[in-house]
Amino acid sequence: MSNDVDRQVHLLKTIADQTRLRILGLLAAEPRTGRELAAELELTPPTISHHIARLVEVGIVGVEVDGTRHRYSLNLDGMAPSGADPVEDAFHAKTVRTFFDGERLKQIPAKRKARVAVLVELLKRFEAGTRYSEPEVNAILRTAHDDVATLRRELVDYRYLKREFGYYWVTDEVPERDANEAQEVPAGEADWLAALIRSAIPTAG
Repeated sequence: MSNDVDRQVHLLKTIADQTRLRILGLLAAEPRTGRELAAELELTPPTISHHIARLVEVGIVGVEVDGTRHRYSLNLDGMAPSGADPVEDAFHAKTVRTFFDGERLKQIPAKRKARVAVLVELLKRFEAGTRYSEPEVNAILRTAHDDVATLRRELVDYRYLKREFGYYWVTDEVPERDANEAQEVPAGEADWLAALIRSAIPTAG
C-alpha cells in the first residue's frame, strides 16, 4: 500500500506542470507525434522530449512505433496503482528531495553516492533508443544545472550515457559495477536500467 501511495504522489507531482498538462490535454483529444506536439505548443523538440520522457516514466503516456514515426497517446491505466518506482531506494529519494528544487538542481553533490543519485534522476530526462547531439544533451542538462560539462562527463563515466562520434545515447546494456561502484549506485539500479533499455523510446519527433 505504501508503494502505491508513493507512486501516486510521484505521478501527481510529475503532471503538476503547465507544459505537461498542455501535452496531456492534446493527447486526450488524439494521439500525436512529438513533432506535432512541438508545433502545436510552439516548443522545441528537446523540450517536448524531456516532458514526454517524464510522462512516459510514470506510465500516463504510451508510445506506438509506426515505421520511423513514434506516436504518443494518453494511457489512463497509468493512473492506477501498480508496482513501485524501479529505483526503490530511500537514500536516492532523500537525495533527490535534498538537492532538487523542482526541475532545478541546487548544487552538484560532492559525495559520490549522492552524486550518482542525482545522475540517475537526470537520466530520466533522456529517452532510450535516441541519439542526442552534444548541444541537445547540454540543453537537457541545462534545465537542471548550468555546469553541463560536469554532469555530461559524469553520466558517461558511470556508463549511463554512451558517447561516440559526438553523439550520446542511454546505455543499451546494464553496466557491470566493481565493488566501489556497487556501493555508490542505488538499490535496484540494474532492474531500473534494464526496464529503461527495454522501453527503447525514441526522441520526440
